[in-house]
Amino acid sequence: MTNVQTPTSKNDLPRLAAQLVSSYYLKDYDPLAQHLTSDCLVIGAGSDISYGIRRLAETIAANSSMPTYIVRDARFHLVETNSPTEAIVVGFYTIYSDADHRMLSSEKQRITVNCRWVDGAWRAYLIHTSNEWGPLDEGVAFPAKVSEQTYRYVQDILRASKVRDENAVENVAMPVEGGTTFINPTRIIYAEANAKKTSMHLIDKTITVKMLLANVAELLPSQFSRVHRSFVINRGHISALSGGEVIMSNGDRIPIPKRRRKEIERQLARRTV
Repeated sequence: MTNVQTPTSKNDLPRLAAQLVSSYYLKDYDPLAQHLTSDCLVIGAGSDISYGIRRLAETIAANSSMPTYIVRDARFHLVETNSPTEAIVVGFYTIYSDADHRMLSSEKQRITVNCRWVDGAWRAYLIHTSNEWGPLDEGVAFPAKVSEQTYRYVQDILRASKVRDENAVENVAMPVEGGTTFINPTRIIYAEANAKKTSMHLIDKTITVKMLLANVAELLPSQFSRVHRSFVINRGHISALSGGEVIMSNGDRIPIPKRRRKEIERQLARRTV
């Protein structure tokens, strides 16, 4: 559990607020409960509003599936008030889902914490969290959407990842609705252009990636070939070549120009030697 000391000075409140936010997103809720008034009002970034500690505990339990988040780029400061027993802290920070979680996401948030001096200690009686931009997701206390900082975070994770066997296939990070998912390229049969998105046809399902096909192709390993302006195929999943089509392992037929067919034939021949 996070060790959070109860401040006796107003000037210590920004530090306390930063610690409480960090512990909350690490799913360590005790420090938050210890520094709230019994009649506190907590307004989340989504649709949840909790009045009182008991209701807050119910809200936390209802969102138990929420992943842990890392808080970065935090800035908290004290807002001057005329009352010696009232204090307001405003904070700005970015949350990133934990690197071990399958769906990576991030969101910039801001928080306002109203505190009062109660029984010889500062306690928060109003906490209001909101996303810095973008629409809110209904039914989620602290929603997180995919955004530019998500991609930077993903790159940090990939650069810091453990050294793998040189023959192992590296998972590919792909932006999807609500975050980023990692896909094993061997499971991809082919990718198909879908307006400004791409449909990824895997061996067991189809997912939609929020990238153009050309950008997706740049992320895929050398076993993939763009045989058509609308299709990128995994040569490891080719079952047969038939006329002007490539038949994939799932039975789907992909159109292929004559010149591209010859290249595919040469690549397949090299693989079987």
